[in-house]
Amino acid sequence: MTSLSDLANLVHGELVGDGRLEITGAAGFEDVRAGEITFAASMRAVEPIINSCAAAVIVPTNIENIRKPAIRVVNPRLAFAQILAFFHPSRQRLQGIHPSAVIGKGFCGDECAVGALCFIGDDVTIGRGSVIYPGAVIMDRVQIGDNSIIHANVVVREDCVIGKNVQIHAGSVIGADGFVYVTENGRHHKVPEVGNVVIEDDVEIGANVTIDRATTGVTLIQRGTKIDNLVQIAHNCRLGEDNLIMGQVGIAGGTKLGERVTLSGKAAVIERIKIGADSVIAANALVINSLPANSFVSGIPARPHAADMRIQATAGRLPELLREFKELQKKVADLEERIFK
Repeated sequence: MTSLSDLANLVHGELVGDGRLEITGAAGFEDVRAGEITFAASMRAVEPIINSCAAAVIVPTNIENIRKPAIRVVNPRLAFAQILAFFHPSRQRLQGIHPSAVIGKGFCGDECAVGALCFIGDDVTIGRGSVIYPGAVIMDRVQIGDNSIIHANVVVREDCVIGKNVQIHAGSVIGADGFVYVTENGRHHKVPEVGNVVIEDDVEIGANVTIDRATTGVTLIQRGTKIDNLVQIAHNCRLGEDNLIMGQVGIAGGTKLGERVTLSGKAAVIERIKIGADSVIAANALVINSLPANSFVSGIPARPHAADMRIQATAGRLPELLREFKELQKKVADLEERIFK
């Protein structure tokens, strides 16, 4: 049995109400069932929960007079994530090396797991506690750190380096050739891609992501960055620590992002752009110039968000403004005709 007091201790929160109350699980407000705990990020979200079947609620520290057993914490979302993980521990991982896996020479990975029909190339190193799920392809000389998870049908190409506690979801390709050609006399000549990709610790990469190897040198994804599904990161990009890269983003070659940069869905960045730390690029924006730290931009082309909102508001009035302009043109023409008649 798990009590509310147990959960308060788990998240280092302040207990409100009966700590002996049994909690059977955790869920978001729309999915919560009797006996379960949920969370509210603001006072506005608390009221519906008070009248719901939830047994208890996680709330911010500034909320008083809660008419339901609760846990007060600084960050309710984080506490909820911790409690959710408590009730849903990691699924059983693979163990050992499946007999159908193909393992190259010079393999080093005594305490890892390799699933069915995996291909592991020559001189590959896989760290302790790491898991390679069925159908994955790990090419020659790849290094994978401890406690990393490579999901089904991922491809990691030659010489790439993956750190500790990294998770790469199904279908992603790490280290494919970049899109680099030299054109002469109308013919396109491929430039050899001889660099690699380095993914640092605690990075998570979604499904069907492509991260291209560098032409020379390194394509680098730094510690703690999280990448959503269907993202393209081109050759020689360098993404700083703790970036958030959302679905369908495209980042062209040689781009450099600072720490804690957020690229929202379908944003695009042209080649060799630099974006400073703590910047936010809104959904569908097209970045064509480098940006200083703490920028917030939107639109095509990307411009300061406030300016883009004014442009969008004005654009919505264009039919009306055009009608007024034509009326003024007619009035001016009438006046000119009277004056110069």
